[in-house]
Amino acid sequence: MHRKVCVLKFGGTSVGSGERIRQVAAIIANALKEYRASDGFFPVIVVSAMSGVTDQLLRIARHACSGEREAYEQELDSLRLKHLNAAKIVVQNADKHTALVQDIEKGVASLTKDVYALHEAAEQGLEVSLPTAAVASRGERLSILLVAAAVCDLAVDAQPVLQEIIITTHPRSDPAQPFGVVVGAEPLHEETRANAARLLSPLIEQEIVPIAAGFIGRTITGYVTTLGRNGSDYSATVIGAAIDCTEVSIYTDVDGVLTADPRLVANARLLTHLSYAEAARLSWFGAKVLHPRTLIPIAHRNIPVRVRNTFRPHIRGTVVGPVTTGQSGACAITIRHKLALITVESTDMFGAPENAGQVFALAAGAGAAPVAICSSSGHHLSFVVEEQAADSVVSLLHHDMENWKVSCRRGLAACACIGSGFTSDPMSPARAVTALARERIPIITQGASEQGIALIVEDSDSESALRCLHRDLIAPVIPLVRHAHSHSAHERRKEHVK
Repeated sequence: MHRKVCVLKFGGTSVGSGERIRQVAAIIANALKEYRASDGFFPVIVVSAMSGVTDQLLRIARHACSGEREAYEQELDSLRLKHLNAAKIVVQNADKHTALVQDIEKGVASLTKDVYALHEAAEQGLEVSLPTAAVASRGERLSILLVAAAVCDLAVDAQPVLQEIIITTHPRSDPAQPFGVVVGAEPLHEETRANAARLLSPLIEQEIVPIAAGFIGRTITGYVTTLGRNGSDYSATVIGAAIDCTEVSIYTDVDGVLTADPRLVANARLLTHLSYAEAARLSWFGAKVLHPRTLIPIAHRNIPVRVRNTFRPHIRGTVVGPVTTGQSGACAITIRHKLALITVESTDMFGAPENAGQVFALAAGAGAAPVAICSSSGHHLSFVVEEQAADSVVSLLHHDMENWKVSCRRGLAACACIGSGFTSDPMSPARAVTALARERIPIITQGASEQGIALIVEDSDSESALRCLHRDLIAPVIPLVRHAHSHSAHERRKEHVK
């Protein structure tokens, strides 16, 4: 690549209607204008399906697998109309609109063929995960047609990239996975890099803005695949790494990463910068801004990710990047709900410490990675898993762990205070525990590391815990009493005048 490039990724809400797609097109046109005016970064675009479309495609796939032809044909008509209605708004020029409609009709016809192929595979008892992925991939393929047309309508050269950019390993079959989830289709770095150069470099060199589909790829064996639900952000960073981009900007419907969920904390603040580790931990403990895998392709190369709001593009958002020197302590608080605490205790006081490895191996066998490890000794181990996996883990532990007592406590949540310097600053964990004690919120157990502290509480107490932790560790609430004080002082002055 001879030009410096940035990847701009737009999620489903950003392209959820014709009006919103026009907003996206304006952002892209402005990015190109900035590139030409200041020798900045040339934009490469990655887009999701229109909001709700992937769910609709998976409904169509289910109907196809169960032979409900009338149901999936109705859904296909609905999906076709959704995109044609968006096309009316996206393009103002009559000739361009006609061409766009023809492209959408071709796309829907190809989708219909994929649906029929899936129906036949299911009828014959064949493996359906990849034919289902072919159906699920069609949302992004239709979306890039709309976005490219909208950008061209603003007199900017743009072109949809119709071929898959990301090359993956061949997935494996796993009946335990939810319908439509492809397992094991992992991006291949060198193959993806060569493919990205083939598909994107000619467009970039001609200053034609590429509009690429997120979420999808092609296996090394030649099949269309998907990268997992909510994998569009991940696909953007995979493509960004493959083309040696300078930055990945993920446009969504929030201003960036906040210090807490603004629906629960009124004075949540926008974070201007997060380290990769802090962002990954926030995601692990329930924050929804970044997909957990998003940072994997780019963190080791120090490529920053910027989280921005499509609907307020003047706000610069949050940059997630390499560690910067800053204050120690909490920078954000989040909650992960619906957890269970599993405790394993030896009935033999001389039990062997190496049993901890066996415990986690059995938990992994039940498909349950520990959310947090809270305490450990030679005779006692407690860890938190998702509540839905608790029964399977307990059952396996009861079956395989002789002379060990297994107990489980459900209905819990983890309030995670994420930041840096927690173990080097003894006041950080102390302030977190004190904050909950002051509100009479019991702490079931806790786990701490240099990057934060996870306080396990009853799920019913979790939102109150989040608010008081945010208040005491990040943003104290200014009491309204100050206003009352100034009011009473004003009254005293009036009395003095009288």
